[in-house]
Amino acid sequence: MAQSIGGKIKNAFVAVLVGLLVLAFAVWGVNDMFVPGVRNAVVSVGDASVSTRDFNRDLQSRLREIAAQRGEGLTNEEAYRQGIHRELLTQYEVRLAVEKDAQDLGVGVNRADAKSYIEAIPAFQSDITQEFDRSRLEQALAQSRNGYTVKKFEEDVLRDLRRIQTVEAIVGGIQAPAGFAKRQFDFLSEQRRATVLTLNKSAVPTPEPPSDEVLQSFLDTNAARYTAPEYRQVTMIRLEPSGFLPDVAGEITEEDVQAEFDSRIARGVLGTKASRDVVVLTAPDKSTAEEAATRLAAGEEPALIASALGLVAPDRFDGVEKDQLLDPVTDDVAFELQEAEARAIENSLGGFEAVFVPSVTEATTPDFASIEPEIRRSLGEEAAKARIFDISNELDTRLINGETLEAIATELSLPMESYDYIDRVGTTRDGLTLNGSARIPGIAQDDELLRLIFTEDIGFDTDIFPTTQGGVVSFRITDVIDSTVRPLSEIKDRVLSDWQDEQIREALTERGLALAAEIREGRTLEEIAEELGEAAVIEERGISRTQPPRDIAGAIVVDLLTSEIGDLARGTGAAPLTYTLARLDRITPNTDGIAGEILDTVQSNISAEISGDIQNAYRLAILKEHELREYPDQVRAIMGIEGE
Repeated sequence: MAQSIGGKIKNAFVAVLVGLLVLAFAVWGVNDMFVPGVRNAVVSVGDASVSTRDFNRDLQSRLREIAAQRGEGLTNEEAYRQGIHRELLTQYEVRLAVEKDAQDLGVGVNRADAKSYIEAIPAFQSDITQEFDRSRLEQALAQSRNGYTVKKFEEDVLRDLRRIQTVEAIVGGIQAPAGFAKRQFDFLSEQRRATVLTLNKSAVPTPEPPSDEVLQSFLDTNAARYTAPEYRQVTMIRLEPSGFLPDVAGEITEEDVQAEFDSRIARGVLGTKASRDVVVLTAPDKSTAEEAATRLAAGEEPALIASALGLVAPDRFDGVEKDQLLDPVTDDVAFELQEAEARAIENSLGGFEAVFVPSVTEATTPDFASIEPEIRRSLGEEAAKARIFDISNELDTRLINGETLEAIATELSLPMESYDYIDRVGTTRDGLTLNGSARIPGIAQDDELLRLIFTEDIGFDTDIFPTTQGGVVSFRITDVIDSTVRPLSEIKDRVLSDWQDEQIREALTERGLALAAEIREGRTLEEIAEELGEAAVIEERGISRTQPPRDIAGAIVVDLLTSEIGDLARGTGAAPLTYTLARLDRITPNTDGIAGEILDTVQSNISAEISGDIQNAYRLAILKEHELREYPDQVRAIMGIEGE
């Protein structure tokens, strides 16, 4: 058994208290440990690990989120450079550390609680009944792609609840002192005034036009900026359910829709089942049970009856459905009784009970007309997938026999698709991203297919692969244009503009440094502004930690917030081709009191920081007991990144 939580964080707690003095933010970073390890994991803590399959699923989900937020996708290489994989690994490491300690401490979660948690999620509730709809859960997980099953989801919920219980046991009830919150509030609300001088490109000479040799040298130095991506020309047979829906729609009869509607009602997917509240009084003999039943039916309070007859407290079951009571005899009787009726019975174990039903909730059934379109669409998708499955068997057989995609398409009357050069994110050389339509998604929406296209060899018809839309695809790479630096003749105007901007930035920095030296010798910002005229703008600005100005470069704002009166901050401006010099003129401490919601908010924020520090110390203590390992080779292999 692991040490107690208190013992684990005891040694780190002093460091946490010191950290509180400077209000350190919680940092959950983890040192990389590049150690060879298990074959199918990306990270492990002790004997617990995250599989390569789960990492790939989570990675693709994260990339789709980014694409939805930004309006454009990232390649795996771009995601790797931006550290998306590192974000996931850090989350895994935190999760595994807490899970491992929860296991050591014997923390458990009631599966009924987990079930209730899932059923309470609004996204999984029926729009009609407002009750849990398992089909909504299955549909949501299907849309998440990458094989995220209901079973896997339920396991993840159990683990999440277990981690929550473990962490809350450590940090629950933490609250920062009001005096400490007041000091933090004063620090954050302090007001500073600064004089800010911003030079624009008119403050330096316009660079002379360079020779082609100079531009070529600039292009060579910044080759990555002007490198065209790899393009691949591809031919494929891609069968998606959306393409077959028009063909199978006429095959879905009214009888089919009605049968599916009735089936969903019977399975409890649609509508609600009948339920009732049930009260059970356990009696030592038949006569006592009968007396209790009589008094229950007369409207007496169950607890008072139990007290009067010397019985144990009544068992209450609210909103139970048929077969949810453990004793089958009790269950049958409870659902035979009408509202406010009671009966004395002998249960399946030979004991005596008085069963009372204080209220009954009848089953509800949604209107058939309101649900018919959704059912018809669902049946159509199933029929389309079945059609694709049948065709894919024939397609697979013909591919094994060596037939070409073109011959197979002709024989089976299948549509062929050809793409005259696309890049890794599904964009053509003309900049058109192949997103398709809402009805027929394009290949740019299938990152796994694009990954396959950019990893398969040229000139071979591939095996059949599943698509993220529930279809199948087989393709052949017919040509490849390697990633290459674009020639100067093709992008000369762009290179010239970039070269000029760089020359101006360098000249502005040089001019700014020279002016800073003049200021140290006694010149003022006001004198310099008058001399520069339209080449500069001078203004007085307020600076605060709670609302830092967005039109002043962040580094300069930080300098102004940590400077003494009279100090000069300088650096590249927030706007392109500008340079900023700023002088801190005065500091005005906060004199306002703090109370009510503001105090609560500040205390809450500081408490969260304290909680983060303690959790970080707790995690580090766990990792001293259970070895942390990362497997970067596995990560790079999944993302298609060459070794580093």
